[in-house]
Amino acid sequence: MKFILITLAYYSIQLTSSATVFDSSCGSDVSESCSSSSAASCCFEAPGGVLLQTQFWDYNPATGPSDLFTLHGLWPDNCDGTYEQFCDTSIEIPDDGSTIQSILVDSFNDETLYNNLNNVWKDINGKDHSLWAHEWNKHGTCINTILPKCYQNYQTNENVYNYYKILYDLFETLPTYKWLTEAGITPSNSKTYSKSQIQQVLNSNFGQDVYFKCDSNNALSEIWYFHHIKGSLLQQNFIPIAPLSNSNCPSTGILFPPKGGSGGGTDPQPTTTQTSGPAPTGVPATGYITLSGKSGCLISNGKYYTSGTCATYHFSSSSYGGISISSSKGGCGIDSSQNFICSSTVDASKNQFQIKNGEIGFGGNYDWCLGSSSGSGSTAQTNIYLSDGSCSSFKINVSSK
Repeated sequence: MKFILITLAYYSIQLTSSATVFDSSCGSDVSESCSSSSAASCCFEAPGGVLLQTQFWDYNPATGPSDLFTLHGLWPDNCDGTYEQFCDTSIEIPDDGSTIQSILVDSFNDETLYNNLNNVWKDINGKDHSLWAHEWNKHGTCINTILPKCYQNYQTNENVYNYYKILYDLFETLPTYKWLTEAGITPSNSKTYSKSQIQQVLNSNFGQDVYFKCDSNNALSEIWYFHHIKGSLLQQNFIPIAPLSNSNCPSTGILFPPKGGSGGGTDPQPTTTQTSGPAPTGVPATGYITLSGKSGCLISNGKYYTSGTCATYHFSSSSYGGISISSSKGGCGIDSSQNFICSSTVDASKNQFQIKNGEIGFGGNYDWCLGSSSGSGSTAQTNIYLSDGSCSSFKINVSSK
């Protein structure tokens, strides 16, 4: 019964802006995302048909109200768990978030939303508006049902406003702290909880299993709520689904530290709200990139070379969680053909990689393939590209110098 009520609450969320008028051809009889092979349209969310509403518990440094998992974002993941990023530069806003107040308050007359976001959407370094801008630029621009063409009478930045409004409204229906504490899972510097305890509470309220993440102290740090969606994001027909990721938390001994506590350790490893800086723990600042099961390595332009000198690559934390990679040729990224490239024309900050157990991934995809080659013999240079599942794939790894 509780699940039914929550689902009805999702369906009853309404935008307050009278300017929001989406494609009139989107009726109630639309497909659920990830349920068909329908192409992306203003009425069908694809390829990012899995919508994650993400929340953080940043306890050291304490961030946001002491009784709140703070809002982090609304992420469109592909149906296989990979994701696109920074999809449309033409609708991005300034990275520093300097225009956000004007968009919300001046253009769309929603000071209430602006004030609410200031309370719940927090960055551990105090750069809240930069975080908001990053979330729109990296994730919001990849939601195809709120592209400008999907509005009957589009007003500049209307999709930015809608993204923030919908993100906040959905967040309000998912009161993680309230659910946990009402079930007796309360912040403590000493008491611990089991994975099954936490999962049972979240499941009973959300209606599906929920992904939660622990930091290096085995302290609860993130909550991700997975959804499908029917129709346009503007219709807000969110459907809870089981997570596509597995929790890294231990079966027992999970801490839930009060904000300002240490969680029983000295290095709480704040998660993806950290800003640019050195490479994360376990990733060298500089190193080589090698291919699993293959001789040779990548040279400075990002191509695979079976002989010669390996290029030195530089790894650093990118804004809000990703990892930037560069070489002597410039920033490294993924081109339109999904090739790994390094060039002075590549903006490394808009090509955020992940590194897990020494393996390099992009957009959640850690599988790579060999592509076209130039040259011949031992001096041939071969492209590597993100696997689409149709090749014999391999991993690429960070190797210390």
